[in-house]
Amino acid sequence: MAALAAVGPPNPRADPECCSILHGLVAAVETLCKITEYQHEARTLLMENAERVGNRGRIICITNAKSDSHVRMLEDCVQETIHEHNKLAANSDHLMQIQKCELVLIHTYPVGEDSLVSDRPKKELSPVLTSEVHSVRAGRHLATKLNILVQQHFDLASTTITNIPMKEEQHANTSANYDVELLHHKDAHVDFLKSGDNHLSGSSREGSFKETITLKWCTPRTNNIELHYCTGAYRISPVDVNSRPSSCLTNFLLNGRSVLLEQPRKSGSKVISHMLSSHGGEIFLHVLSSSRSILEDPPSISEGCGGRVTDYRITDFGEFMRENRLTPFLDPRYKIDGSLEIPLERAKDQLEKHTRYWPMIISQTTIFNMQAVVPLASVIVKESLTEEDVLNCQKTIYNLVDMERKNDPLPISTVGTRGKGPKRDEQYRIMWNELETLVRAHINNSEKHQRVLECLMACRSKPPEEEERKKRGRKREDKEDKSEKAVKDYEQEKSWQDSER
Repeated sequence: MAALAAVGPPNPRADPECCSILHGLVAAVETLCKITEYQHEARTLLMENAERVGNRGRIICITNAKSDSHVRMLEDCVQETIHEHNKLAANSDHLMQIQKCELVLIHTYPVGEDSLVSDRPKKELSPVLTSEVHSVRAGRHLATKLNILVQQHFDLASTTITNIPMKEEQHANTSANYDVELLHHKDAHVDFLKSGDNHLSGSSREGSFKETITLKWCTPRTNNIELHYCTGAYRISPVDVNSRPSSCLTNFLLNGRSVLLEQPRKSGSKVISHMLSSHGGEIFLHVLSSSRSILEDPPSISEGCGGRVTDYRITDFGEFMRENRLTPFLDPRYKIDGSLEIPLERAKDQLEKHTRYWPMIISQTTIFNMQAVVPLASVIVKESLTEEDVLNCQKTIYNLVDMERKNDPLPISTVGTRGKGPKRDEQYRIMWNELETLVRAHINNSEKHQRVLECLMACRSKPPEEEERKKRGRKREDKEDKSEKAVKDYEQEKSWQDSER
């Protein structure tokens, strides 16, 4: 701004050629080629690797173009000037070649007239130069556009502080609530983006961004001794620097006060996520950790968050992690087709096989709670099976058939069920279905996996005499249940008669 003020307005009686925007574009390219103190120090330190020091920049040109062809002429001028100055810089110690330049042309036109220049997104004109065109009406619309470009160019985000109590100038005894919009680095909103709870709201004020995150003002404490667990601090700047609410807020904070900011919520307890405070004459937006601190002991997985699921397969998951640990892989291996096998891809493939069917909760599985199924479950996830593996799987299936014939009990979870739970026949049906799901998830691995499935399906299709035996067993269980119920009813009736007597 100081440089623009020093140049002053153009002389209307001067030659129009002297006021051409081309002079400004050439001067901008010359400035980009000049080596800065930081670049000079970096090149001196690197010496032999001085070419690693980059020289990139952006030229923002605010002008009134006549047409799209006029815009193309300006772009050609910048491209030719960069090419010429890069030649000069190649043989100079005080100049640096421009490696990348962004040209942002902003065409302004009077309010009430139509634009003669069309907008154009970023376009690569050469390996060194990219260009974009924006058409915008003059006045406050231009200021709004510049604010949006500033947000894009410097990775900024917007936060609006609402419900700031402030005394009125005319009526000192009354106060009103105001809103102040702040600019800061977008990393201050990382936690919002991770959680998906953005609190985004469309701002209706002129000169403000389309999207801003709203935070509510909390009444500040009188002392600032209390320390908060802070995960980041970012400098802020009000969007409307000269407004009275912005001025009052900055003066309030520069006097050593701190303000906590909470997320607006319709229900539940309030969550304080940010804090405004000043350090060394500069105001910072502090990001406070609204979740559990990493400095605390991690919660036990068996505790259950809010009384939720607690019967996780913790021991099995520990064994699962031990089987899938990553280790350095130095010796190259080749696939069947002769191509080099990448260790990371092989590890991912193994992890995918092990998790095709892996229930996380004890009550959702039967076979993984049975020691008899371990020989089959541990080898079925392999990429290929040996003859011995197939025999072990078949033995496991035959053992399960023998267990069903003996009517042995199964570890079926009865959590959330009333009464005795499913009958023995139903328990085995659930077990066989789950075992088939596990084997079917891996049948495409090899031909021997298919043999295991065929054995399983053959054992599931029982002969007619077996089904008849099952029916008799079910009838016997029903009779036992009825006799137990009759005994209970008789005892209750007898106790009732005794009490009446």
